[in-house]
Amino acid sequence: MSERPQQDNVIYANFGRRTRVDTPDMSHTAPAPPGMATAATWLLNAVTAQTDQGRITRGRSYARNGNVLGVDIQQGRIHADVAGSQNEPFHVSLQLPYRNGDDLSEVTAGLAEATNGLKQAQAGDIDEELLEILLTAPGEDIRCYCDCPDSATACKHAVAVAEVAATKMDADPMMVFRLRGLDLVQLEKAVSEQAAVLGQDSAYSSDERFWNGRELPDLPTPKTASALEDSDLDALHRAMKLVSYTAVDQLRAVSDIEDMYDHLTRGQ
Repeated sequence: MSERPQQDNVIYANFGRRTRVDTPDMSHTAPAPPGMATAATWLLNAVTAQTDQGRITRGRSYARNGNVLGVDIQQGRIHADVAGSQNEPFHVSLQLPYRNGDDLSEVTAGLAEATNGLKQAQAGDIDEELLEILLTAPGEDIRCYCDCPDSATACKHAVAVAEVAATKMDADPMMVFRLRGLDLVQLEKAVSEQAAVLGQDSAYSSDERFWNGRELPDLPTPKTASALEDSDLDALHRAMKLVSYTAVDQLRAVSDIEDMYDHLTRGQ
C-alpha cells in the first residue's frame, strides 16, 4: 500500500480531488450602505471579496458548526484556530492594513466632529470614512494567513474566522476600536480634548459655524437613586451611637431619620 502524501498535519488524500480557483467570484459581495455602516459587515465584505462562493459557503458552515476555536484580538490582527478534518487545527490570522498615529487621530477627530459621534459608535453606527481607517480603505485588502494547503487568497478557514469575528463585532461594536489599540477610556478622553479644540476654533471662526453653531449632543441620562440607598448605613449607625444611650435608642434614631427623609421627599 502506497504512503499517502502528507505535509505538516495535512494528509492531502483527506481533501479528495482539489480544484483551484484562480479568479474569485465577486458576485456575492454587497456594497456597504451609504452613510453609517457596521464594522461587522465591513470586515466580512473585505474578506469574502477575496474568494469564491464555494469557499464562502463552506467557511460559513464552519463558523455555524463551532469549528472556530477562539478569536484573539491583537494590534491590527485577528487570530484564531479552526478545526477541520485533520488532527490539529489550522492557525488563521487576518491582518489589517497598517495605520500610524496620525491615522488614528483622524478617528478621534471624526468622532468629535460628529454630533453624538462616540455614542453612535458605541451603538455600532460608524461613519464609512472612519471604517476606512479602522479596517480597510478602497484599494486595500485584509491579508489572510492560514497554514492549510489551500493557496486561495482567502480560504474557507479565513472566511470562518471573519464570520465569527463579525458576530462578535455585532455584539460588541467597540471591538473594532480595540483592534487599533483604542479602548473606551482613551477614546472618551481623546474625543473630549478634540471637541474642546473644535469649540475654540469655532469661537474664533467667522464662517457659518460661528453664526449657526453646531447641533447639540444629547443630554446625559445619569442614574438616579435615593440618597438613603446610596448612603452608608453603617456610618449612620456609628454616628447615632455617639448620641444614643442604648442600642434601642440608636435604632430608633436611624428609623426617625429615615421617616423624616421619606416625609421630606414624598411626591418628588
